[in-house]
Amino acid sequence: MSTDRQPSRFLPGLGGLLRGELARWYWRRILAHTVAWTLLVTGLLWYVTTRANDSEWRGFDLLIHIWWIALPLGSIAISQNAMIEERQGGTLSWVVSKPVSGPAFILSKIVSDLVGIALPAVVLQAAIAWWMLPALDPKAGLAIRQPDMGRYLIVVGVEFVIIVLFVTLSVCMGTIFRNRGPVAGIGLGVWILLWNSPTDIIDRMSIGGLVSGELSGAAFKPLTEFLVFGQTLDPASGVYWTLAWAVVLTVVATGVFSREQF
Repeated sequence: MSTDRQPSRFLPGLGGLLRGELARWYWRRILAHTVAWTLLVTGLLWYVTTRANDSEWRGFDLLIHIWWIALPLGSIAISQNAMIEERQGGTLSWVVSKPVSGPAFILSKIVSDLVGIALPAVVLQAAIAWWMLPALDPKAGLAIRQPDMGRYLIVVGVEFVIIVLFVTLSVCMGTIFRNRGPVAGIGLGVWILLWNSPTDIIDRMSIGGLVSGELSGAAFKPLTEFLVFGQTLDPASGVYWTLAWAVVLTVVATGVFSREQF
């Protein structure tokens, strides 16, 4: 009886591709990202909370604000290279010559970047902030209290959804365009649109309704109101719609890539 492992009929090649993509994150790359994200997120949390007496945000509100700026930008900067580097390096033709499917290739790019960004930027920083912020002595205002754990985990989940959106968007645009400029430009345009969230339709059908707000000012984001003040997560539909858009972007990326000639 042959002991050779047969390729999976469902997404053939996904396991090998995913192992290869994840291996690119170990160990120097993930370590570098861990240090960079910790200095950025935890460093800003510590400095603004303990040293700035005129800041309009502090504590867990500041954490949400930092994430909304850093996660989309970081996801765009990292994932814009997912397809561009492969194409410029001439490795795409070699990859597609193997017994792998287009959907497996696209998914391996998306999943590896999701893991590589989410672990150091969200999971680790959320754990540090959970224990660090209540222990800090604020420069101004009352002591910082730990929010409800369940609500905190939901907020962490929402932050992960933000990464999902911008990673899938960047990978999708990378299958359409041949250089980084349009990929990064479209990603930044979507980020600015969601931040301003000019219409109720965008509020309800995207993550913008939870994180939109001015760059400065005393107004709280809906996500902050949910976490800090115990209000309902409104509009929660934005989370589901954002995941749906991510699925659409993945399908589009797969379709475009599958029709590309190498």
